[in-house]
Amino acid sequence: MGVRARLWAIAAGAAILLTGCGASASDPALVNSPTPALGGGFGGLPAAGTHDPGAVVTDPASGLRIAISSVEAVPSIAGTVTVLHFRFENPGRDPLPARGWTAPVLTYGPSDMPAAHVVSVSEGYGADVPGALAPGASQELKHAYRVNRAELTSARVSAGSVIWEGDFTR
Repeated sequence: MGVRARLWAIAAGAAILLTGCGASASDPALVNSPTPALGGGFGGLPAAGTHDPGAVVTDPASGLRIAISSVEAVPSIAGTVTVLHFRFENPGRDPLPARGWTAPVLTYGPSDMPAAHVVSVSEGYGADVPGALAPGASQELKHAYRVNRAELTSARVSAGSVIWEGDFTR
């Protein structure tokens, strides 16, 4: 299956998942359990191994690069949340379809406790990558979680087959 076909399949699954969420445009929705990963992750990123919190992961098929660029505690209409900023970059010469990003799952502590994912359209938390990324372009997505940032000294962020693991308080 080609990269484009995989991305379309992931996008279709994300649309089905997001349609079933029932979040209104003005109120945050608290997802009490982690969002399940769709397909094989984003763009067929390799499942082997884990990455440090600051690592940039590159899709070997498309060249799309993704990283967690920052982690911050912020006040929200859902209370204080920890926001992870994900940065997508297209270093190639062709536009890359980027829809279908799997909602990341954040777990933390010795028991791998799942953090509740907060979706708030008005605050920009939990949005999908809009369309394709032009050559040389980048896009940032924000995902919020109901967890104290100080508790993320031993944490894992999983988006499909992509895993970042370590201390997210630095």
